Amino acid sequence: MTQATLDDSGSACTSLGPELIANGDFHQGAIGGVPDGWTVMAPNPVLAPTFALVQSDDGRRALQAQGNGRPACMGWIQTLVTLRANTTYRLCVEFHSQGLDDVNHHLVHGVFSLADDGAQFNQGVFSYRWRDGRIVGTASFRGPAKDSQVTVRLYFRHSASGRVCWDRVSLRPCQAISQRLVKIAVTQGAQGLDHWAAVLTAAGQAGCDVALLPEMFDQNSKPMEAPTLDGAAVRLLADQARRYAMYVAGSLYLRRGDLVYNSAPLFDRLGNLVGIHDKNVLYEPELNGGATCGDQLSVFTTDLGKVGIMTCYESWFPAVAQLLALRGAELILFPSAGYYTQLIHARSADNGVVIAASSLGGDYDVWDTAGNRAGGEAPPDPSRHAPTNIIAIDRRPGMKLMLVTVDLSQQPSPHCWGGPMYSAPGGRRVRNTCPADLEQQVAGEARRWCDDQP
Repeated sequence: MTQATLDDSGSACTSLGPELIANGDFHQGAIGGVPDGWTVMAPNPVLAPTFALVQSDDGRRALQAQGNGRPACMGWIQTLVTLRANTTYRLCVEFHSQGLDDVNHHLVHGVFSLADDGAQFNQGVFSYRWRDGRIVGTASFRGPAKDSQVTVRLYFRHSASGRVCWDRVSLRPCQAISQRLVKIAVTQGAQGLDHWAAVLTAAGQAGCDVALLPEMFDQNSKPMEAPTLDGAAVRLLADQARRYAMYVAGSLYLRRGDLVYNSAPLFDRLGNLVGIHDKNVLYEPELNGGATCGDQLSVFTTDLGKVGIMTCYESWFPAVAQLLALRGAELILFPSAGYYTQLIHARSADNGVVIAASSLGGDYDVWDTAGNRAGGEAPPDPSRHAPTNIIAIDRRPGMKLMLVTVDLSQQPSPHCWGGPMYSAPGGRRVRNTCPADLEQQVAGEARRWCDDQP
């Protein structure tokens, strides 16, 4: 029997198999007790939240978890299921909450191998949305390589008095996850527009989905001599995007009105302007030359996925890549004049994004979500412990061009111990276990301009 439901993006999905959780709607069990087939786990009993079946006035049943008065409250409830080898699954949770300011911080929904299973398989929900007055979280994932018993776990933590009511938890086989292959062209050099036309032609003829030129690819380093959006350099980007049905971006100074920005326009496969990233964090000589800082970090929706842009000096500021990733960016295009290469390992791995870099004088390369580098490392970092989603590499050294194919359907993290629940957090909101709001503390500290500031 199959059932129509929603996939992770909210689209119709009609190929779900039978339900694996025997009591996922909590219809069995005594009100005030634990639902049949579920077990409460609390490693430190003094921190255990309370789990109990509740019933609303209209007769609907739910599983409630509530804090026990202690801020460090932590525990979970679990049920046992069997996953079949080489099968794809979909986990879905529906709930509502009170007194929880961030469900990512207080709740975790996942599937975990048993403690004595050396495979250490783990997967979980990393995004939520509102639907019909409830919060819905979904995740589709590839199951273990062999038949395995696992526990479905619902965690409640870091809340003294908050409350959550789960209406339903579902785990079903589903259709296989398709690869999302994206072929990216990156390049290097300080050249004229004829050279860049040839580079974009080579990328287009190779079937690239997106091609990135460096910062100041038009060879103009003087902000006050900037062209407008209808100048020859920008027309080149649009024309080549349309000619080869690929996305094209690059960075240059552009005048809009009476201001000049370090702008990176992105054109789509039809040659239409998707959007412009104006460099938010300018290098001081750019300010001295008359450029103005941008004030938005936008993420653009494309047929490749969600794309952000980070320009050169912005790579020194972790918040730029972090904010793009939190806003949904899967691929960050990184045009630069030059940059510190080792930072990009961190920016990609910290945020679980693919970063594609083109540069006037720095390396041209692509990093995957675990910080693996398409161009390679000498020697490879032995501490990474991660698979890669880099599928193919085509080097064209004579043109200083590299074509890299990545699979955006997967986002592996470093230190991947069986799955994303026990790997590096990789920008996933749900993996923050610190009870304090460190981001607010950082923001406050950054605004202190002296030690004795009142």
